Amino acid sequence: MKKIVLGAAAAIALASSATAYAQESQAPGYMIANYTINDEAGYKKYMEEAGPLAPKFGGKIIVFNLNSTAVEGKPKKVIAIAEFPSVAEAQRFYNSPEYTAARKFRVASTEGSVIITEGFVPPKQ
Repeated sequence: MKKIVLGAAAAIALASSATAYAQESQAPGYMIANYTINDEAGYKKYMEEAGPLAPKFGGKIIVFNLNSTAVEGKPKKVIAIAEFPSVAEAQRFYNSPEYTAARKFRVASTEGSVIITEGFVPPKQ
């Protein structure tokens, strides 16, 4: 009986550790936008509607520059990066009714690209 109790306790401890590691090691999700603004008034509408939305979906803007400097290739001037707890959360934000309504102004007033990608999680030491 003692071995079964100790075995069960070890299994519970191992499962708890695995769960904690999985939660700690979840890769963040990033929404990365790179575009040129063609219509200032339309872009202003986009910023008014989209500006406060990321935090409502667990996101935060970590890079926003209207005049970034290219060192290679031919990227657009504006670079924006929003970080979310996961790719699923970034996609939930992007596809939400609130952001979809705001996004139409960006699409109409800019030229460029937006991607959603998983971030890097370093291996545990």
